[in-house]
Amino acid sequence: MQILEKVYEQMHLDFRQYKESSLKRRIERRLRATKTESYQQYIEVLDTDPGEYTRLIDNLTIKVTEFFRNPQAWQVIRNKILPEIVSKKIEKGNIDAGINPVLRIWSAGCATGQEVYSGAILVNQLLEEEKNKLEVNIWGTDIDKESLLKARQAEYKSNIVKEIPHDILNKYFNFHGDFTPKPFIRDWVYFKSHDLVLDEPLKHMDMVICRNVVIYFEKPLQEKVFMNFYTSLNKNGYLFLGKAETLIGPAREKFKPIDKQWRIYQKA
Repeated sequence: MQILEKVYEQMHLDFRQYKESSLKRRIERRLRATKTESYQQYIEVLDTDPGEYTRLIDNLTIKVTEFFRNPQAWQVIRNKILPEIVSKKIEKGNIDAGINPVLRIWSAGCATGQEVYSGAILVNQLLEEEKNKLEVNIWGTDIDKESLLKARQAEYKSNIVKEIPHDILNKYFNFHGDFTPKPFIRDWVYFKSHDLVLDEPLKHMDMVICRNVVIYFEKPLQEKVFMNFYTSLNKNGYLFLGKAETLIGPAREKFKPIDKQWRIYQKA
């Protein structure tokens, strides 16, 4: 599709291996908004109004996210996966006396950051008695700069946090018109621009969270991204996908399922 080629050339973002049906619906919104009747007319708009690229990308990127989406899945992470990771990290720290081990989590396609902060809250709950024994780095990445800006600001309206249990909300958030994660949570979190299609994966991760992102990719790209996650993870690291997603291609032999219902896998 010529429009996607132009986005790649001008903005260095690659949507060319995203599912065409989803992209067409999103592009057609911009056709209606710009009162153009064909892709060729819309290309002329892009040529005469560089700001339209930003508006188009805003439509092409996926921003659907929420705190603790699918709570039962997060309970598995909280009760089974994170305790395993944390205990091994602290054990290693005890062996390598004087060296605090680092827990690394990557939330890929993080949008406005809710899943990043969800993970940070669960880790904090586990480290109540062990906070000085473990360093925590949680990375949130996305290609949408506007979403990343909102994630860094971390100011969430009451309708966004309504599903968070009140005890967690009171303990982990400040309220000043909006709800904001407290500094001891935000200090663990880092956000950066990253393209799953073009950029090298982050390395040395203990868990990768990528939920409801790869469903928008064509199968060859899905296979590539899954193998990139394999490369990203430490030995025995975990991959947490969306409920509608499943491993395909070579990655099926590289990961073992830990919870099939909630699409949680471990690097084999």
